[in-house]
Amino acid sequence: MFRFTWQLVRRNIKPLILIVSFLTFIWLIIDTAHRPEFVRHASKHSFRFGNNANEPAEHWFERTLEQFLELLELDSNVTADESRSSFEPLNCPRSNTLFTAFTGSTLEESLWHYFSLVAIQNSIRTTSEEYQAQVMLTNGTSVELRTLFESLPFDVIRMNIIWCYNFPDMDILNSDTAIQIDKGVKQLFILNNQAKRFEEILKVPWEQQTQFFRLRAEAENTAQNVLGDIRQRSKLYGDEEDVKNLQFVGLHIREDDELPYEYYYRAMTFHRKMHDTGTLMFVAICENPKSAVCSTLDVQSERVEVIAEHDELDVDFALLKFCNHSILSSELDIFPALLRGSGNVVVYGEPNDRSRYAIKLASFKDNWYNIV
Repeated sequence: MFRFTWQLVRRNIKPLILIVSFLTFIWLIIDTAHRPEFVRHASKHSFRFGNNANEPAEHWFERTLEQFLELLELDSNVTADESRSSFEPLNCPRSNTLFTAFTGSTLEESLWHYFSLVAIQNSIRTTSEEYQAQVMLTNGTSVELRTLFESLPFDVIRMNIIWCYNFPDMDILNSDTAIQIDKGVKQLFILNNQAKRFEEILKVPWEQQTQFFRLRAEAENTAQNVLGDIRQRSKLYGDEEDVKNLQFVGLHIREDDELPYEYYYRAMTFHRKMHDTGTLMFVAICENPKSAVCSTLDVQSERVEVIAEHDELDVDFALLKFCNHSILSSELDIFPALLRGSGNVVVYGEPNDRSRYAIKLASFKDNWYNIV
């Protein structure tokens, strides 16, 4: 019996091997397909809605949706069904394309978002008359920007507006994400927290965008009066002709800037060489006029006026904007220099977290210079 079985196996060994191999192959496919690490989840920018939220993937969609709504400062406790029940298509904006941004954590981040959104809208408008883009801001960003600007031309985004643009199919934009606008399709684009749209920002003539950056009349008057008083005092340094042709270089020195005095000294020397046909007066706005750097500048007899910070941020912002030239100390100083649109701008050229964006702008913009 054993011999008979052995002979039978030897005669049919190859078919048996093929059958076992085939069954093993089928088992491996089934086992692999049901492993969680091989199950494909939806993109984090795609959501589904409905009453069946028992599956883990559905709970994952809801959590991500809540996070995005919180970043837009919208009520994450409002469910999709509740929101859609109050949704009225007739109240939707006419534009098929809406751009907004997550709320920033700092004034600098809000300014980058605002400049980026204005630049994107400007780029779309100049590229094609067929497409129009609408811009809205979160409430937090709007409040932050109003510490500098008296009025903003963009409305605050609301939950009912979100559903006009099919929020689940939104596009998240980083600094270099390509923007693809589809004809006849409702699209929502949201700038990510760290997004800075340099490509679009560099193309904008910011000195012409006054409708987006209106300062308080009181802030502008105060800044102009400060420069007027300095101009009068400058008569002590030269004749009437020098005073008439006087130009101002603005700089803002804060306690946490931590830039060496040598940088400011070299920057001032550079400005004098670049403006050898007239007289320069340096206006140093100091958070602490008694700090080491500001005290050293104050004792210089080289036409340096050290003044204390104003209580209102927009006054110092206007002061830097109205100066003819700039020496940048921090990321916040980039924006009045951009809005002025003229004059020489000196940037601290040693790469760090506060200077890297100014250095990047200086590598593209005329009359912006890196100095270490």
